[in-house]
Amino acid sequence: MALQFSCIGRDQCRSVLIGLLLSCSFLAQATALGQDLSSVDPALADPQGISQVLSQGDPTPLVQLLDDLEAELQANARPLKLEEAVSLGIANNPQLLDAFSSIQQYEWQLIAAQRRWYPSLQLANGTPFAGYSWSTFVQNNYGFSRAASRQTGQGEGVLSEKSRLAVFQPGVILSWNFIDPTRQPDINSASDSLRQQKLLFDASARNLVLSIQQSYYSTQSDQQLIDSFKKIYAINKQQLATLTAQKSIGMVTVLDLEQTRSQLFAQLSQLIAYTRDFIDQTALLAEALGLPPGALAIPSDAARMQGQWTLPLRETIARATEQREEIQASLAAAEAARWSAVAAIRSYLPVFQLVGTGNLYAINGLDGIPSNADPGDRYSRSRTWDGAAGLGFSWSIFDGGIQAANAEAAYAQERQQKAFAASTQLQVVREVRSSYGQLITSKIAVESAQQAYRSAELAQEAARARFEVGVGDITSVVQTIQQLSDAAEQVAQAVLAYNIAIAELYRYSATWPAQTESAVQNRIRTMRHPTASTPASETSSP
Repeated sequence: MALQFSCIGRDQCRSVLIGLLLSCSFLAQATALGQDLSSVDPALADPQGISQVLSQGDPTPLVQLLDDLEAELQANARPLKLEEAVSLGIANNPQLLDAFSSIQQYEWQLIAAQRRWYPSLQLANGTPFAGYSWSTFVQNNYGFSRAASRQTGQGEGVLSEKSRLAVFQPGVILSWNFIDPTRQPDINSASDSLRQQKLLFDASARNLVLSIQQSYYSTQSDQQLIDSFKKIYAINKQQLATLTAQKSIGMVTVLDLEQTRSQLFAQLSQLIAYTRDFIDQTALLAEALGLPPGALAIPSDAARMQGQWTLPLRETIARATEQREEIQASLAAAEAARWSAVAAIRSYLPVFQLVGTGNLYAINGLDGIPSNADPGDRYSRSRTWDGAAGLGFSWSIFDGGIQAANAEAAYAQERQQKAFAASTQLQVVREVRSSYGQLITSKIAVESAQQAYRSAELAQEAARARFEVGVGDITSVVQTIQQLSDAAEQVAQAVLAYNIAIAELYRYSATWPAQTESAVQNRIRTMRHPTASTPASETSSP
């Protein structure tokens, strides 16, 4: 189709061309929007239906799809306060059970090391312990003379005897190593290893609390953005409806109408993105809370600045370097390795013990009769008891240097753990400084963003009013609405940054938030005595 420009002026021609370009941009963006929406939930969005809607330039059905999706999620989710979410996650999340199982493992290893102080009692026996024994003894006295052979009755100097016995031969050994140079170092090593696992459990609990808080705050932030952009979308939709009516009577140009429509769909794309993020964050929150399949949780409170941190930076760093479990766990591992090295070196020293033994040897049958003789009255029964008690020792004087090499390996592990503790301390200082800086800057950012939002809100109202009375242009309206959108994002991001900074400062300084430590202790009691209480998943599931 050929376009005729002879009847219109240059400015009008430029307006028509710009309108056509904006229309093409709008169609491309609308097509991408249809793809994004259909990827959110195929059951809710029909590609053919979306294409028809986009061809008409009416986004209302698409917004209705988002509203239905959000309403379905809200209906299936359980509203929770932050404190309730943290308590529920501590009670349900299996990560803590995993970490606590390691504690129990090392507790039993410590008990095993301590029980080396006890004497040992061992039952020993001959072969067999109870049963039958057969034996035949043949001796060929080839140096005997024939006369001697005839006198012995064995012929040709051969002596042959046989035995058939029922035997019973139990025994017992009682020993006590009262001087064992490796025992106490092994106990100390096991004790430090247990202390390391307890510290790592606390670190796991703190990481879980931080993960719950981050997911909770992020979900709040996404919900805040969705609500804000719904309001902005409603403003822009109302503006579009007014321009459509004015366009029908020639009061505005295609440029005015399509510029507003393009911005409307751009805001809808952002709304879709925030809804997708909201769904992702609710899934992460459900995972952190350890909820059963199909259950969801959402924040019951709106996004706002929560909590405060009163310690100055220097004291915060001092507390973090003193209390952080990761540093203490590495030092405990270094001590455990050092004691293992000591135990390996002391294995070359003698071990002194008290020893007592007792044995019984009972037989019944034929014992040592000539092979060719009639048993007759040669059957007999006998019992022998014997016992002994006294001091004993064992001494591994030389093993080729194996234990010495093991000791050097343990000392190297000690140095490694100490170096890791120093590296972790540097990391802790960096984390505290970063979170503290984020806290200070986010405080300022919240105030600035809120003021920017109020100003942008007034600006867009003024721009719309000026446009309606004919003293302003649509470009100013679009710009001010975009400024309002940017300000809404900045407010949400600043509040989220502040809340996460507070949560990170609690985590990085090894400080429990209110009532969190008692919830952790309750979970420990439940895991240690699982039959004493009902599992949390049965009592706290939605």
